Amino acid sequence: MISGLDTSTIISQLLSADAAPQKQMKTNVSTAQLKVTAYQSVNTKMSALQTAAENVSKAATWSSAKATSSSDVATATTSSTAQPGTVSLDVTQLATGRSVLSKGTYSATDTGAKADMGYPLDVVADGKIVGTVSPSKGTLSDVVAAINKATNLGITAVAVRVGEDQYRLQITSTRTGEREGHFQLVPRTPDGTPDGATATTLDPHGKVVVPPGAESTNYDDIATAKDALATLVTEAGLASPANAVLKSSTNTFKDVLNGVDVTAAKTGQATITVAGDPDAVASAVEAFVKAANAAVDTIGIQSRAGAVGSDGKVVGGGTLRGDATLRQLKTSILANMTSALGTNVSPAAYGIQSTKDGELTFDKAKFLEGYKADPVAAQKLLAPRSVDPDSTAAGLVDRLAGIAKGATDQYTGSLTTAITGQNSTISDLTKRIADWDDRLAGKKERYQKYYSALESSLGKLKSQSSWLAGQLSSLS
Repeated sequence: MISGLDTSTIISQLLSADAAPQKQMKTNVSTAQLKVTAYQSVNTKMSALQTAAENVSKAATWSSAKATSSSDVATATTSSTAQPGTVSLDVTQLATGRSVLSKGTYSATDTGAKADMGYPLDVVADGKIVGTVSPSKGTLSDVVAAINKATNLGITAVAVRVGEDQYRLQITSTRTGEREGHFQLVPRTPDGTPDGATATTLDPHGKVVVPPGAESTNYDDIATAKDALATLVTEAGLASPANAVLKSSTNTFKDVLNGVDVTAAKTGQATITVAGDPDAVASAVEAFVKAANAAVDTIGIQSRAGAVGSDGKVVGGGTLRGDATLRQLKTSILANMTSALGTNVSPAAYGIQSTKDGELTFDKAKFLEGYKADPVAAQKLLAPRSVDPDSTAAGLVDRLAGIAKGATDQYTGSLTTAITGQNSTISDLTKRIADWDDRLAGKKERYQKYYSALESSLGKLKSQSSWLAGQLSSLS
């Protein structure tokens, strides 16, 4: 360079000074993104609070029922439609599937087992051929493998040891029930069709009708397909009504009581009692209290003031410290946590109390005590709208649910609006930052042209200076 100037460094420094507004905008984008994340964390907790509150406000929560059995003969499960009640059953028969055992005895490697037992043969269930068993080889092990490989047949096979290297083939249905658990084994005729499966033995729907004697005679029944049976137990001396017999292809009797299924484990009698489930209600209220505390904690973390350090900077402050939206939200939650219920009854009567830190504590034993004493009163006080959706009364649960919805509503929620505002700011700043990139590129080009022209001018002046020095030298 003629000038000896470090023009690259000069241009870089000039551009750095020009880019100061853009750097500030990038800092503002990062700050806005942190605020969005903070708002979203509060929004998540408030949504969880709304969900927990709405769960307590559901009539089904307060009417939840639990079923117990008087013996190990049967167990019971309930659905949301279950209502209190009692029923006594006498399980007289469990559901079983058919099982057969080969008449012949074979060694594991006996190559004549396949032909001796009449394979290939068709497996018929519910009047239809569901598949054909045709082992590629003839040993008992091959027959067992062929049956178990065909999972669509609805049967399983096992070789039962009855002596030294002596086995019999047992075939069992994979299902239970008089109809579902029954199967037939029909040998193929020499022309390849199933015995009895001629045109005269097909019903109009194309189902195979297996006539007596068509089934393989190589097996003995060791278990028949049966439905589970149970009768309603009546008072001594009273006969059970004819229509009081329960029947199931499995061991589960559906809807013995409204919303109550009973599963039998063995024969015998059992009394099923369905009663209200206070523990389920207490668990729902406890989850609501935890959700409220989690929301208050998160708001506190994100909005804490922090402390001013010796350098004048805030230390330990939340991302949203001093935020008016969070301040109003926390004030509303705490005010409703500590206020009396609809009839001037304190939440403490049901084990719900506030601490000096602005959180709630829940005494489950205290709640159960108040709830068991008067379930309806507890429901009306904590969540009156679970009793009457149109009620104008608002219990603790209803009030906090309203606050949560007001904050998280996807269109008008205060948190939603705050997040939308920050995202709009980020979008605007991002466009302005991109514009500054174009502006800085133009400035760089102008600086480069300026210093290039400067060097060119200095070069000309130096040439002229050298010429003049030469002329002056010649004059002397």
